[in-house]
Amino acid sequence: MEHDLITSGDGSTTLQLAHFKETYHSRNGAYTEAQHIYIQNGLEHLFSTVICRTAAASGCLNIFDIGFGTGLNCILAWVWQQQRRLQDLPFPRICYYGIEKYPIQLLEIEQFNYNKVIAQHTGSSPDKLAEIFNQMHSCPWEENISIGNSSFILHKSCADITGLSPEYYKETKYPDNPALVLYDTFSPATQPELWDGGIFRSIATGCVSGTMLLTYCSKGTVKQSLRNAGFTIERLAGPPGKRHILRGTLQKLIL
Repeated sequence: MEHDLITSGDGSTTLQLAHFKETYHSRNGAYTEAQHIYIQNGLEHLFSTVICRTAAASGCLNIFDIGFGTGLNCILAWVWQQQRRLQDLPFPRICYYGIEKYPIQLLEIEQFNYNKVIAQHTGSSPDKLAEIFNQMHSCPWEENISIGNSSFILHKSCADITGLSPEYYKETKYPDNPALVLYDTFSPATQPELWDGGIFRSIATGCVSGTMLLTYCSKGTVKQSLRNAGFTIERLAGPPGKRHILRGTLQKLIL
């Protein structure tokens, strides 16, 4: 897939598909969008409301990033965890599963400025962030790789999400704990097959109750497909340029 590098509204870079003219992130701000949807309303919310309050969870969770793409969600999750660790706050051990059918080339990765943008917002070292980000993209696929330390494991899969069965989600590091699903694929207009209800059912069948799914897409058909799969839906305020986002919490698979 051919891409063009562009700079979004908050100064962070992203990619645009040359053929479809669709971007990997919001043009209003790649960093702002990912931080708002997937970290604040996803990881932070799941950890504070479920993981911290569930003794059986033992402070561990799987994150499934469906549409690994540029790796922005992944580096933000790592930063969130490490900031809590350094501040001596409770933090979960994370196994991060990045699923991507069309991996981005390393030459393109080198053009991203996420280390500098994240450093501006968090006070983290831009050099350390660059080191971690490069490790995330250069490490082998289909293996569990420790990123920075043993509390963050990355497992990248070069796979088509439409072909993943419920067993994919079950045969993971922490299958008995509520998981976080970052549903960050291209839009229904560009890839309608990725928003089919069957994918949501596979996720629901493979994950346990309490699992949360976050997505930028708030279309009525998407909400209904998630409900049919057993998710209770919340419509939340979106980042700049996006009125609403969705958060689904898995209750029970509807057969």
